Amino acid sequence: MNATEQLEKIKSWLNQADEKYLDAFASQNQTLISHICEIWQRFQEAKNITSLENNMLTIQPTETTPVYKKELIITLPNAKQDEPYFYQKTNDFPTIQSLKVEEDLGLAWNVEAQALDGVPIKSGEFLLTFQLTDGNTAHSTLFINPNPKYLWKNIPSDKNSRFWKPDSASSQISTDLGQLIAARMRGRTHAMKGTCCDDDFTIGYHEKSKFHFIAVADGAGSAEFSRQGSKLAVEAAKDKFFELLNIEGKDYQKLSQKNEQELAYITKVMFKEAVQAAYLAQETAAKDYVIEQKSLSCTLLLAFTLPLIDGKWFTACYWVGDGAAAIFDPAIQKIKLLGEVDSGQYSGETQFLTLAEANAEKITSRIYTDIRDYPPILILMTDGVSDPKFHSDVQLNTFETWQIFWQELREPLQKEQPEKALEEWLDFFSKGEHDDRTLAIFIPQSEWQGMTYTSMSNKILQEESRIVNEIVLQATENNQEFANEKVRTINITQNNETKTITLQKASDIPLQKGTE
Repeated sequence: MNATEQLEKIKSWLNQADEKYLDAFASQNQTLISHICEIWQRFQEAKNITSLENNMLTIQPTETTPVYKKELIITLPNAKQDEPYFYQKTNDFPTIQSLKVEEDLGLAWNVEAQALDGVPIKSGEFLLTFQLTDGNTAHSTLFINPNPKYLWKNIPSDKNSRFWKPDSASSQISTDLGQLIAARMRGRTHAMKGTCCDDDFTIGYHEKSKFHFIAVADGAGSAEFSRQGSKLAVEAAKDKFFELLNIEGKDYQKLSQKNEQELAYITKVMFKEAVQAAYLAQETAAKDYVIEQKSLSCTLLLAFTLPLIDGKWFTACYWVGDGAAAIFDPAIQKIKLLGEVDSGQYSGETQFLTLAEANAEKITSRIYTDIRDYPPILILMTDGVSDPKFHSDVQLNTFETWQIFWQELREPLQKEQPEKALEEWLDFFSKGEHDDRTLAIFIPQSEWQGMTYTSMSNKILQEESRIVNEIVLQATENNQEFANEKVRTINITQNNETKTITLQKASDIPLQKGTE
Protein backbone atom coordinates (compact mmCIF):
# COMPACT_ATOMS: atom_id res chain seq x y z
CA MET A 1 0.00 0.00 0.00
CA ASN A 2 1.50 3.33 -1.08
CA ALA A 3 1.38 6.58 0.90
CA THR A 4 -1.68 7.94 -0.94
CA GLU A 5 -3.66 4.80 -0.22
CA GLN A 6 -2.63 4.95 3.43
CA LEU A 7 -3.84 8.56 3.69
CA GLU A 8 -7.15 7.60 2.10
CA LYS A 9 -7.55 4.79 4.63
CA ILE A 10 -6.83 7.16 7.54
CA LYS A 11 -9.35 9.62 6.10
CA SER A 12 -11.95 6.83 5.92
CA TRP A 13 -11.27 5.86 9.56
CA LEU A 14 -11.64 9.44 10.75
CA ASN A 15 -14.95 9.86 8.92
CA GLN A 16 -16.35 6.70 10.50
CA ALA A 17 -15.11 7.36 14.06
CA ASP A 18 -17.46 8.93 16.62
CA GLU A 19 -16.53 11.78 18.96
CA LYS A 20 -15.61 9.58 21.94
CA TYR A 21 -13.35 7.39 19.81
CA LEU A 22 -11.55 10.45 18.41
CA ASP A 23 -11.09 11.93 21.92
CA ALA A 24 -9.62 8.68 23.23
CA PHE A 25 -7.24 8.38 20.25
CA ALA A 26 -6.17 12.03 20.59
CA SER A 27 -5.47 11.77 24.36
CA GLN A 28 -3.29 8.68 23.88
CA ASN A 29 -1.32 9.98 20.88
CA GLN A 30 -0.78 13.68 21.61
CA THR A 31 2.87 13.70 20.56
CA LEU A 32 2.20 11.82 17.29
CA ILE A 33 -0.69 14.13 16.29
CA SER A 34 1.41 17.18 17.16
CA HIS A 35 4.19 15.99 14.84
CA ILE A 36 1.77 15.21 11.97
CA CYS A 37 0.17 18.68 12.23
CA GLU A 38 3.57 20.34 12.22
CA ILE A 39 4.69 18.40 9.12
CA TRP A 40 1.42 19.22 7.32
CA GLN A 41 1.78 22.92 8.15
CA ARG A 42 5.32 22.98 6.82
CA PHE A 43 4.16 21.28 3.63
CA GLN A 44 1.47 23.92 3.11
CA GLU A 45 3.94 26.74 3.68
CA ALA A 46 6.50 25.24 1.30
CA LYS A 47 4.10 24.55 -1.58
CA ASN A 48 1.26 26.58 -3.03
CA ILE A 49 -0.86 24.32 -5.22
CA THR A 50 -3.90 25.51 -7.15
CA SER A 51 -6.28 23.20 -8.97
CA LEU A 52 -8.04 24.49 -12.11
CA GLU A 53 -10.63 21.93 -13.15
CA ASN A 54 -8.65 18.88 -14.23
CA ASN A 55 -5.44 20.78 -15.04
CA MET A 56 -2.71 21.43 -12.50
CA LEU A 57 -1.17 24.91 -12.56
CA THR A 58 1.92 25.45 -10.50
CA ILE A 59 2.26 29.04 -9.33
CA GLN A 60 5.81 30.14 -8.82
CA PRO A 61 6.46 31.37 -5.28
CA THR A 62 6.70 35.13 -4.90
CA GLU A 63 9.39 34.78 -2.29
CA THR A 64 12.15 32.34 -1.46
CA THR A 65 10.93 29.06 -0.02
CA PRO A 66 12.54 28.55 3.39
CA VAL A 67 14.82 25.57 3.77
CA TYR A 68 14.11 23.68 6.96
CA LYS A 69 16.94 22.00 8.75
CA LYS A 70 16.52 18.51 10.10
CA GLU A 71 14.92 18.82 13.53
CA LEU A 72 17.25 18.03 16.42
CA ILE A 73 15.88 15.40 18.74
CA ILE A 74 17.31 14.34 22.10
CA THR A 75 16.59 10.82 23.28
CA LEU A 76 16.13 10.85 27.03
CA PRO A 77 16.09 7.75 29.24
CA ASN A 78 12.87 7.15 31.16
CA ALA A 79 12.55 8.62 34.64
CA LYS A 80 10.85 7.43 37.83
CA GLN A 81 8.62 9.64 39.92
CA ASP A 82 10.13 10.69 43.28
CA GLU A 83 13.53 9.20 42.38
CA PRO A 84 16.68 11.18 41.42
CA TYR A 85 17.12 11.64 37.67
CA PHE A 86 20.28 12.59 35.76
CA TYR A 87 21.02 12.87 32.04
CA GLN A 88 24.17 14.45 30.62
CA LYS A 89 24.40 15.70 27.06
CA THR A 90 26.85 13.94 24.76
CA ASN A 91 29.87 15.89 23.53
CA ASP A 92 28.86 15.67 19.85
CA PHE A 93 25.59 17.53 20.48
CA PRO A 94 25.45 21.38 20.37
CA THR A 95 25.60 23.27 23.66
CA ILE A 96 22.21 23.70 25.36
CA GLN A 97 21.40 27.07 26.87
CA SER A 98 18.04 26.50 28.54
CA LEU A 99 15.07 24.17 28.93
CA LYS A 100 11.40 24.92 28.35
CA VAL A 101 8.68 22.66 29.71
CA GLU A 102 4.94 23.35 29.94
CA GLU A 103 4.66 22.43 33.64
CA ASP A 104 6.89 22.05 36.67
CA LEU A 105 8.31 18.53 36.73
CA GLY A 106 10.94 18.98 39.42
CA LEU A 107 13.70 18.88 36.76
CA ALA A 108 16.07 21.66 35.68
CA TRP A 109 18.82 22.14 33.11
CA ASN A 110 22.30 22.61 34.57
CA VAL A 111 24.06 24.84 32.02
CA GLU A 112 27.51 24.39 33.55
CA ALA A 113 27.31 20.59 33.69
CA GLN A 114 25.18 20.40 30.52
CA ALA A 115 22.91 17.97 32.33
CA LEU A 116 19.24 17.50 33.16
CA ASP A 117 18.76 16.56 36.80
CA GLY A 118 16.35 16.70 39.70
CA VAL A 119 13.62 14.56 41.24
CA PRO A 120 10.47 14.20 39.07
CA ILE A 121 7.34 15.09 41.05
CA LYS A 122 4.85 14.00 38.38
CA SER A 123 4.34 11.01 36.12
CA GLY A 124 3.32 10.77 32.49
CA GLU A 125 4.59 11.79 29.04
CA PHE A 126 6.04 15.29 28.69
CA LEU A 127 7.41 17.32 25.74
CA LEU A 128 10.67 19.14 26.51
CA THR A 129 12.13 21.92 24.36
CA PHE A 130 15.84 22.73 24.58
CA GLN A 131 17.18 26.11 23.43
CA LEU A 132 20.62 25.78 21.87
CA THR A 133 23.31 28.47 21.97
CA ASP A 134 23.36 28.60 18.13
CA GLY A 135 19.73 29.77 18.07
CA ASN A 136 18.18 26.43 17.13
CA THR A 137 15.92 24.29 19.28
CA ALA A 138 15.81 20.59 20.06
CA HIS A 139 12.88 18.55 21.29
CA SER A 140 12.50 15.44 23.39
CA THR A 141 9.75 13.37 24.94
CA LEU A 142 10.36 12.33 28.53
CA PHE A 143 8.44 9.41 30.01
CA ILE A 144 8.18 9.50 33.82
CA ASN A 145 6.99 6.24 35.32
CA PRO A 146 4.66 6.67 38.32
CA ASN A 147 5.68 5.90 41.87
CA PRO A 148 4.08 2.48 42.59
CA LYS A 149 2.91 3.83 45.94
CA TYR A 150 0.46 6.19 44.24
CA LEU A 151 -1.06 3.41 42.18
CA TRP A 152 -2.50 1.79 45.30
CA LYS A 153 -6.04 2.70 46.28
CA ASN A 154 -7.16 3.14 49.88
CA ILE A 155 -10.78 1.99 49.90
CA PRO A 156 -12.36 2.09 53.39
CA SER A 157 -13.63 -1.26 54.62
CA ASP A 158 -17.38 -1.82 54.78
CA LYS A 159 -18.64 -1.15 58.31
CA ASN A 160 -21.57 -3.45 57.62
CA SER A 161 -19.32 -6.44 56.90
CA ARG A 162 -19.34 -9.26 59.42
CA PHE A 163 -16.87 -8.82 62.31
CA TRP A 164 -15.87 -5.38 61.02
CA LYS A 165 -13.03 -3.56 62.77
CA PRO A 166 -11.38 -0.16 62.10
CA ASP A 167 -8.72 -0.19 59.37
CA SER A 168 -6.09 0.98 61.87
CA ALA A 169 -5.81 1.38 65.63
CA SER A 170 -3.33 2.30 68.36
CA SER A 171 -3.05 2.38 72.15
CA GLN A 172 -0.71 3.56 74.90
CA ILE A 173 -0.46 2.88 78.63
CA SER A 174 1.94 4.87 80.81
CA THR A 175 3.24 3.27 84.01
CA ASP A 176 5.78 4.30 86.65
CA LEU A 177 8.22 1.85 85.09
CA GLY A 178 7.75 2.48 81.37
CA GLN A 179 5.47 2.77 78.38
CA LEU A 180 3.30 0.18 76.66
CA ILE A 181 2.63 1.25 73.06
CA ALA A 182 1.01 -0.69 70.22
CA ALA A 183 -0.49 0.03 66.82
CA ARG A 184 -1.74 -1.74 63.72
CA MET A 185 -2.29 -0.64 60.12
CA ARG A 186 -4.27 -2.33 57.37
CA GLY A 187 -2.02 -3.50 54.53
CA ARG A 188 -2.27 -2.12 51.00
CA THR A 189 -3.49 -5.47 49.67
CA HIS A 190 -6.61 -5.12 51.83
CA ALA A 191 -6.86 -1.36 51.21
CA MET A 192 -6.85 -1.93 47.45
CA LYS A 193 -9.89 -4.23 47.77
CA GLY A 194 -11.62 -2.37 50.59
CA THR A 195 -11.44 -5.38 52.94
CA CYS A 196 -10.73 -5.46 56.68
CA CYS A 197 -7.44 -5.69 58.53
CA ASP A 198 -6.73 -9.23 59.78
CA ASP A 199 -4.18 -8.26 62.46
CA ASP A 200 -4.90 -7.32 66.06
CA PHE A 201 -3.14 -6.46 69.33
CA THR A 202 -3.73 -5.71 72.99
CA ILE A 203 -1.70 -4.26 75.84
CA GLY A 204 -2.29 -4.25 79.60
CA TYR A 205 -0.77 -3.33 82.96
CA HIS A 206 -1.51 -4.99 86.32
CA GLU A 207 -0.53 -2.38 88.88
CA LYS A 208 -0.35 -4.60 91.95
CA SER A 209 2.16 -7.02 90.40
CA LYS A 210 3.80 -4.47 88.02
CA PHE A 211 2.96 -6.94 85.25
CA HIS A 212 3.37 -5.37 81.76
CA PHE A 213 1.63 -7.34 79.00
CA ILE A 214 1.70 -7.08 75.18
CA ALA A 215 0.22 -9.33 72.48
CA VAL A 216 -0.11 -9.38 68.70
CA ALA A 217 -1.83 -11.77 66.29
CA ASP A 218 -1.89 -12.09 62.51
CA GLY A 219 -5.05 -13.49 60.97
CA ALA A 220 -4.50 -16.04 58.22
CA GLY A 221 -5.05 -14.50 54.80
CA SER A 222 -6.82 -17.63 53.60
CA ALA A 223 -9.23 -17.63 56.57
CA GLU A 224 -12.44 -15.68 55.90
CA PHE A 225 -12.95 -14.35 59.42
CA SER A 226 -9.38 -14.32 60.71
CA ARG A 227 -9.82 -10.63 61.61
CA GLN A 228 -12.17 -11.82 64.36
CA GLY A 229 -9.95 -14.77 65.23
CA SER A 230 -6.95 -12.53 65.91
CA LYS A 231 -9.04 -10.20 68.07
CA LEU A 232 -10.52 -13.07 70.08
CA ALA A 233 -7.10 -14.65 70.63
CA VAL A 234 -5.28 -11.61 72.03
CA GLU A 235 -8.19 -10.45 74.17
CA ALA A 236 -8.90 -13.90 75.62
CA ALA A 237 -5.23 -14.46 76.45
CA LYS A 238 -4.98 -11.07 78.15
CA ASP A 239 -8.19 -11.65 80.14
CA LYS A 240 -6.90 -15.01 81.38
CA PHE A 241 -3.57 -13.55 82.53
CA PHE A 242 -5.31 -10.79 84.48
CA GLU A 243 -7.87 -13.23 85.88
CA LEU A 244 -5.02 -15.31 87.32
CA LEU A 245 -3.23 -12.22 88.66
CA ASN A 246 -6.38 -11.16 90.50
CA ILE A 247 -6.81 -14.44 92.38
CA GLU A 248 -6.09 -13.62 96.02
CA GLY A 249 -3.71 -15.85 97.92
CA LYS A 250 -2.22 -17.52 94.84
CA ASP A 251 1.40 -17.39 93.71
CA TYR A 252 0.44 -15.49 90.56
CA GLN A 253 0.35 -12.29 92.61
CA LYS A 254 3.75 -13.06 94.11
CA LEU A 255 5.74 -13.47 90.91
CA SER A 256 8.20 -10.74 91.91
CA GLN A 257 9.12 -12.69 95.05
CA LYS A 258 9.85 -16.00 93.36
CA ASN A 259 13.21 -17.51 92.44
CA GLU A 260 14.11 -18.49 88.90
CA GLN A 261 12.88 -22.09 89.20
CA GLU A 262 9.54 -21.04 90.70
CA LEU A 263 9.12 -18.34 88.04
CA ALA A 264 9.63 -20.89 85.28
CA TYR A 265 6.94 -23.18 86.70
CA ILE A 266 4.34 -20.44 87.29
CA THR A 267 5.03 -18.96 83.86
CA LYS A 268 4.32 -22.30 82.17
CA VAL A 269 1.02 -22.58 84.00
CA MET A 270 -0.01 -19.02 83.09
CA PHE A 271 0.86 -19.37 79.41
CA LYS A 272 -0.89 -22.75 79.21
CA GLU A 273 -4.06 -21.19 80.64
CA ALA A 274 -3.81 -18.11 78.38
CA VAL A 275 -3.12 -19.94 75.11
CA GLN A 276 -5.85 -22.49 75.77
CA ALA A 277 -8.23 -19.62 76.61
CA ALA A 278 -7.39 -18.04 73.23
CA TYR A 279 -8.11 -21.27 71.38
CA LEU A 280 -11.30 -21.88 73.38
CA ALA A 281 -12.54 -18.36 72.54
CA GLN A 282 -12.21 -19.15 68.84
CA GLU A 283 -13.86 -22.54 69.28
CA THR A 284 -16.81 -20.99 71.13
CA ALA A 285 -17.21 -18.22 68.56
CA ALA A 286 -17.23 -20.73 65.73
CA LYS A 287 -20.12 -22.58 67.37
CA ASP A 288 -22.01 -19.41 68.27
CA TYR A 289 -21.73 -17.89 64.80
CA VAL A 290 -22.08 -21.23 62.96
CA ILE A 291 -18.80 -20.87 61.08
CA GLU A 292 -15.78 -23.12 60.67
CA GLN A 293 -13.18 -22.65 63.39
CA LYS A 294 -10.54 -22.76 60.66
CA SER A 295 -11.94 -19.47 59.34
CA LEU A 296 -10.69 -17.80 62.56
CA SER A 297 -7.08 -19.00 62.21
CA CYS A 298 -4.28 -16.71 63.35
CA THR A 299 -0.74 -16.59 64.71
CA LEU A 300 -0.24 -15.56 68.35
CA LEU A 301 2.61 -13.80 70.16
CA LEU A 302 2.24 -13.11 73.90
CA ALA A 303 4.82 -11.54 76.22
CA PHE A 304 5.07 -9.98 79.66
CA THR A 305 7.78 -8.38 81.75
CA LEU A 306 7.91 -7.31 85.42
CA PRO A 307 10.45 -6.26 88.07
CA LEU A 308 11.55 -8.76 90.72
CA ILE A 309 12.06 -8.03 94.39
CA ASP A 310 15.86 -8.19 93.99
CA GLY A 311 15.82 -5.42 91.36
CA LYS A 312 16.15 -7.69 88.33
CA TRP A 313 13.55 -8.00 85.55
CA PHE A 314 11.84 -11.17 84.42
CA THR A 315 10.45 -11.50 80.87
CA ALA A 316 8.56 -14.39 79.27
CA CYS A 317 7.18 -14.97 75.78
CA TYR A 318 5.04 -17.43 73.85
CA TRP A 319 5.28 -17.39 70.04
CA VAL A 320 3.46 -19.48 67.44
CA GLY A 321 3.63 -18.52 63.76
CA ASP A 322 5.73 -15.97 61.91
CA GLY A 323 6.56 -12.38 62.85
CA ALA A 324 9.12 -11.64 65.56
CA ALA A 325 9.50 -11.35 69.33
CA ALA A 326 12.70 -9.99 70.82
CA ILE A 327 14.50 -8.09 73.55
CA PHE A 328 16.55 -5.26 72.04
CA ASP A 329 19.49 -4.29 74.26
CA PRO A 330 21.45 -1.24 72.98
CA ALA A 331 23.50 -1.10 76.20
CA ILE A 332 25.40 -4.29 75.39
CA GLN A 333 24.54 -4.26 71.68
CA LYS A 334 22.72 -7.58 71.77
CA ILE A 335 19.46 -8.88 70.40
CA LYS A 336 17.70 -11.85 71.98
CA LEU A 337 14.92 -13.55 70.04
CA LEU A 338 12.20 -14.98 72.29
CA GLY A 339 11.29 -17.89 70.06
CA GLU A 340 11.64 -19.13 66.53
CA VAL A 341 9.89 -18.19 63.29
CA ASP A 342 7.48 -20.87 62.06
CA SER A 343 8.00 -21.03 58.30
CA GLY A 344 6.53 -23.66 56.00
CA GLN A 345 7.68 -25.28 52.78
CA TYR A 346 6.31 -22.44 50.66
CA SER A 347 6.63 -18.64 50.89
CA GLY A 348 4.10 -17.13 53.31
CA GLU A 349 3.29 -20.50 54.86
CA THR A 350 3.36 -20.65 58.67
CA GLN A 351 1.85 -22.28 61.75
CA PHE A 352 -1.38 -21.06 63.37
CA LEU A 353 -3.06 -21.53 66.73
CA THR A 354 -4.74 -24.94 66.44
CA LEU A 355 -5.97 -27.70 68.71
CA ALA A 356 -2.59 -29.42 68.39
CA GLU A 357 -0.82 -26.18 69.37
CA ALA A 358 -3.14 -25.75 72.39
CA ASN A 359 -1.70 -28.95 73.88
CA ALA A 360 0.05 -28.24 77.21
CA GLU A 361 3.31 -29.89 76.15
CA LYS A 362 3.37 -27.98 72.85
CA ILE A 363 2.71 -24.68 74.61
CA THR A 364 5.53 -25.29 77.08
CA SER A 365 8.01 -25.95 74.25
CA ARG A 366 7.29 -22.49 72.81
CA ILE A 367 7.92 -20.50 76.02
CA TYR A 368 11.13 -18.46 76.25
CA THR A 369 12.21 -16.57 79.38
CA ASP A 370 14.84 -13.98 80.28
CA ILE A 371 16.21 -12.46 83.49
CA ARG A 372 18.44 -9.38 83.44
CA ASP A 373 19.59 -6.61 85.79
CA TYR A 374 17.58 -3.85 84.11
CA PRO A 375 14.22 -3.45 82.34
CA PRO A 376 14.21 -4.69 78.72
CA ILE A 377 13.03 -3.07 75.50
CA LEU A 378 10.48 -5.74 74.59
CA ILE A 379 9.14 -5.87 71.03
CA LEU A 380 6.49 -8.01 69.31
CA MET A 381 5.50 -7.69 65.64
CA THR A 382 3.58 -9.50 62.92
CA ASP A 383 5.28 -10.48 59.65
CA GLY A 384 3.89 -7.36 57.97
CA VAL A 385 6.64 -5.52 59.88
CA SER A 386 9.32 -8.19 60.22
CA ASP A 387 9.41 -9.17 56.53
CA PRO A 388 10.16 -5.71 55.07
CA LYS A 389 12.47 -4.69 57.92
CA PHE A 390 14.31 -8.01 58.41
CA HIS A 391 14.55 -9.77 55.06
CA SER A 392 16.08 -13.00 56.36
CA ASP A 393 16.62 -15.05 59.51
CA VAL A 394 20.22 -13.86 59.51
CA GLN A 395 19.16 -10.20 59.67
CA LEU A 396 16.57 -11.05 62.31
CA ASN A 397 19.44 -12.27 64.49
CA THR A 398 21.70 -9.29 63.73
CA PHE A 399 21.93 -6.43 66.24
CA GLU A 400 22.90 -3.86 63.59
CA THR A 401 19.64 -4.47 61.68
CA TRP A 402 17.63 -4.05 64.86
CA GLN A 403 19.56 -0.88 65.68
CA ILE A 404 18.54 0.64 62.33
CA PHE A 405 14.97 -0.44 63.01
CA TRP A 406 15.00 1.15 66.47
CA GLN A 407 16.39 4.41 65.09
CA GLU A 408 13.47 4.50 62.65
CA LEU A 409 11.02 4.00 65.50
CA ARG A 410 12.49 6.79 67.62
CA GLU A 411 11.09 9.49 65.34
CA PRO A 412 7.37 8.58 65.66
CA LEU A 413 7.82 7.66 69.34
CA GLN A 414 9.05 11.20 70.08
CA LYS A 415 5.86 12.81 68.78
CA GLU A 416 3.20 14.34 71.06
CA GLN A 417 0.91 11.36 70.43
CA PRO A 418 3.42 8.53 69.98
CA GLU A 419 0.80 5.82 69.55
CA LYS A 420 -0.88 7.72 66.69
CA ALA A 421 2.48 8.55 65.14
CA LEU A 422 3.44 4.86 65.32
CA GLU A 423 0.15 3.96 63.65
CA GLU A 424 0.95 6.34 60.78
CA TRP A 425 4.55 5.10 60.58
CA LEU A 426 3.28 1.57 59.95
CA ASP A 427 1.97 2.80 56.59
CA PHE A 428 5.54 2.94 55.22
CA PHE A 429 5.98 1.79 51.63
CA SER A 430 8.11 -1.25 50.86
CA LYS A 431 8.02 -2.72 47.38
CA GLY A 432 6.33 -6.11 47.35
CA GLU A 433 5.47 -5.97 51.08
CA HIS A 434 1.80 -4.99 51.51
CA ASP A 435 0.56 -7.15 54.40
CA ASP A 436 -1.22 -5.88 57.54
CA ARG A 437 1.26 -4.54 60.10
CA THR A 438 1.16 -4.68 63.89
CA LEU A 439 3.75 -3.67 66.46
CA ALA A 440 3.65 -3.75 70.27
CA ILE A 441 6.45 -2.47 72.52
CA PHE A 442 7.37 -2.09 76.18
CA ILE A 443 9.84 0.79 76.62
CA PRO A 444 11.54 1.17 80.03
CA GLN A 445 11.12 4.56 81.70
CA SER A 446 14.85 5.37 81.48
CA GLU A 447 14.86 4.80 77.71
CA TRP A 448 11.59 6.69 77.31
CA GLN A 449 12.85 9.70 79.26
CA GLY A 450 15.99 9.79 77.13
CA MET A 451 13.90 9.83 73.96
CA THR A 452 11.42 12.46 75.15
CA TYR A 453 14.15 14.62 76.76
CA THR A 454 16.02 14.81 73.45
CA SER A 455 12.83 15.77 71.66
CA MET A 456 11.87 18.36 74.29
CA SER A 457 15.39 19.86 74.39
CA ASN A 458 15.31 20.42 70.64
CA LYS A 459 11.92 22.12 70.92
CA ILE A 460 13.11 24.39 73.77
CA LEU A 461 16.24 25.41 71.86
CA GLN A 462 14.18 26.21 68.78
CA GLU A 463 11.70 28.24 70.85
CA GLU A 464 14.45 30.15 72.67
CA SER A 465 16.16 30.96 69.38
CA ARG A 466 12.88 32.18 67.91
CA ILE A 467 12.16 34.46 70.90
CA VAL A 468 15.66 35.96 70.89
CA ASN A 469 15.44 36.67 67.16
CA GLU A 470 12.07 38.34 67.60
CA ILE A 471 13.38 40.60 70.40
CA VAL A 472 16.43 41.68 68.42
CA LEU A 473 14.31 42.29 65.32
CA GLN A 474 11.75 44.30 67.28
CA ALA A 475 14.47 46.42 68.89
CA THR A 476 15.94 47.19 65.49
CA GLU A 477 12.61 48.02 63.89
CA ASN A 478 11.51 50.33 66.74
CA ASN A 479 14.88 52.12 66.76
CA GLN A 480 15.29 51.38 70.45
CA GLU A 481 18.53 52.00 72.30
CA PHE A 482 19.30 48.33 72.44
CA ALA A 483 22.51 48.89 70.50
CA ASN A 484 23.84 51.12 73.29
CA GLU A 485 23.26 48.57 76.02
CA LYS A 486 26.20 46.32 76.80
CA VAL A 487 24.11 43.60 78.42
CA ARG A 488 20.38 42.80 78.38
CA THR A 489 18.60 40.00 80.21
CA ILE A 490 15.24 38.48 79.28
CA ASN A 491 13.03 35.85 80.93
CA ILE A 492 11.56 32.95 78.95
CA THR A 493 8.85 30.70 80.38
CA GLN A 494 8.59 27.18 78.90
CA ASN A 495 6.61 24.29 80.42
CA ASN A 496 6.06 26.25 83.67
CA GLU A 497 9.82 26.82 84.02
CA THR A 498 11.31 30.31 83.72
CA LYS A 499 14.82 30.71 82.32
CA THR A 500 16.89 33.89 82.21
CA ILE A 501 18.86 34.51 79.02
CA THR A 502 21.65 37.10 78.91
CA LEU A 503 22.28 38.89 75.61
CA GLN A 504 25.70 40.50 75.25
CA LYS A 505 26.85 42.78 72.47
CA ALA A 506 29.09 40.93 70.05
CA SER A 507 31.56 43.84 70.06
CA ASP A 508 32.08 43.41 73.81
CA ILE A 509 32.86 39.72 73.65
CA PRO A 510 36.65 39.13 73.68
CA LEU A 511 37.91 37.23 70.66
CA GLN A 512 40.14 34.22 71.12
CA LYS A 513 43.47 34.03 69.35
CA GLY A 514 43.12 32.95 65.76
CA THR A 515 39.51 34.14 65.42
CA GLU A 516 40.36 37.61 64.12
